[in-house]
Amino acid sequence: MPASRIYSLFYCAYIPVGHAINSLLVFGWPEKYLSSLMSNAPIGLTAMMLGTILTGYFDRINFEHVADQFLINNFYWAGFTEPEPDEERSEYYSSIMVMIITGVWSYLLSVWVNAAPTKKKPEGKEL
Repeated sequence: MPASRIYSLFYCAYIPVGHAINSLLVFGWPEKYLSSLMSNAPIGLTAMMLGTILTGYFDRINFEHVADQFLINNFYWAGFTEPEPDEERSEYYSSIMVMIITGVWSYLLSVWVNAAPTKKKPEGKEL
């Protein structure tokens, strides 16, 4: 199987596990777990889609080379050097950027979806 299919299957299987961990450790266990899972599942699916799109985009714009050149030109004193021509091409910086962007995306959506509903003030005069 291609790596992308394995990743997608694993990620889809991880969504309920990740939701359970977030519910236990961050937001508190919901009264209706299944409805909470169904409202949070799109967050994981959109993060997977966003990560796939960003990975393809970063590959198309040659982000890895741009990041290497930026580090070599600005932080040569820290030991960043030009990679050897026969060195295997890695996706290190692209992976970090995708992880940061999808992490922020997931966090913001999780806070929005799991926020406690605000109580409306009853209309009328206060006594």
